[in-house]
Amino acid sequence: MGNGTTNEIAEPLQVSGLNNIIAISAGYGFNLALKDDGTVYAWGYNYYGQLGDGTNNNSLIPIKVNGLFDVKDIFASKYNSIVLKSDGTVWAWGSNSYGLLGYGTINEISYVPVQVKDLSDVNAIASKYGHNLALKNDGTVWAWGYNSNGQLGNDTLINSYVPVKVKALTDVTYIEAGAYHSLAQKSDGTVWAWALTNTDN
Repeated sequence: MGNGTTNEIAEPLQVSGLNNIIAISAGYGFNLALKDDGTVYAWGYNYYGQLGDGTNNNSLIPIKVNGLFDVKDIFASKYNSIVLKSDGTVWAWGSNSYGLLGYGTINEISYVPVQVKDLSDVNAIASKYGHNLALKNDGTVWAWGYNSNGQLGNDTLINSYVPVKVKALTDVTYIEAGAYHSLAQKSDGTVWAWALTNTDN
């Protein structure tokens, strides 16, 4: 809970040592918080390095993520974390199953943030169970990670360890990642979705 104990609580308690927070995100057993100075803090479960402090030690209180600054958006996924910096680059850390960290390899854990490969000019990100999305300033959408249901939108069912462009999708203004599907809202107010249709997710 971020208050220095493992006691179960049934009412809200303030997380220790955090102030000037402008965004929060909850993952599977861990949390992220973004401060107004662009730094990121994390706490909770850290077996896969999802706290980004260079270790796999759990933390009962918020700790600063190594080497991150000028961050504008954060996402805590299942066992990894992803952030967008003000310069349009995307950074990730934690589990690299399915190539979730987006730097061209698979299965290595990164205990500190690494830059997602060949991705720039990004203005929004989204993340869920096994895949990530990035929306670029030109209205195109890019995806990487798990693709068993076609959630990467590149007309394949092959996982991608680096970002790939979602096919035939332009003028996008908002993105959202589901567990096994993806959504985009276009500037004309229409909503687009992609994934196989034989899933409930």
